[in-house]
Amino acid sequence: MKVALFDFDRTIYRHETYTLLMRFLQNHSVYKKRYKKFMRRLMPVYLMYKLGMTPEKKMRKKAMEIYLRTFENSTEEELRQYFREMGEQMKDDFNEEVLRRLHWHHEQGHRVLVISGAFDVMLQEVLKDLPVDALLGTKVPLQSGRLQKVVELTHVHERQKIIQIEQDLKEYDVSWEESYAYGDSIYDLDVLNLVGHPVAVQPDGDLKAYAKKEGWEILE
Repeated sequence: MKVALFDFDRTIYRHETYTLLMRFLQNHSVYKKRYKKFMRRLMPVYLMYKLGMTPEKKMRKKAMEIYLRTFENSTEEELRQYFREMGEQMKDDFNEEVLRRLHWHHEQGHRVLVISGAFDVMLQEVLKDLPVDALLGTKVPLQSGRLQKVVELTHVHERQKIIQIEQDLKEYDVSWEESYAYGDSIYDLDVLNLVGHPVAVQPDGDLKAYAKKEGWEILE
């Protein structure tokens, strides 16, 4: 079996979800009143990052935990509705060439996975109309129809992406050399190196240099 692995930020979606999450919360008709509290929690973490005392990976993980705490005591349906509304803003900024390829992989019978650090609930709502076999994102703690207390999230990033992919594909005989992966960042290198057909999409400087050296396809 062949697989096609897609990142979300700056790959399917042309921009960083992180930026949209901030803006959407700030302007949301229901939740904007919680934005200031969110920012008060976030600023110490962000300042540590800017001062070089916290790595970006750790800062982003903490930011996601703080963001999700904004919705504690919400029902699952309220959270899903929030991300459905966000999805309406995102669709115009999907990468049409990447979507075309995603549909092509589906038509070819490849197993299509989206693997991202974004919240799994967000991915489920935003990508619900696409032919994706598995959405592997940072798991939101839901139980009995409600968001549970957010203590620590397992952020799907770098090596954690490989773990999630291996778990999803453990019962399949995968032809990795004939498989595809799409990503934008040097942090996606572990995933891109899994397959025989890696594609760098809007790559950052480090990934672009690596892709050129290896002769990979680059989608600007």
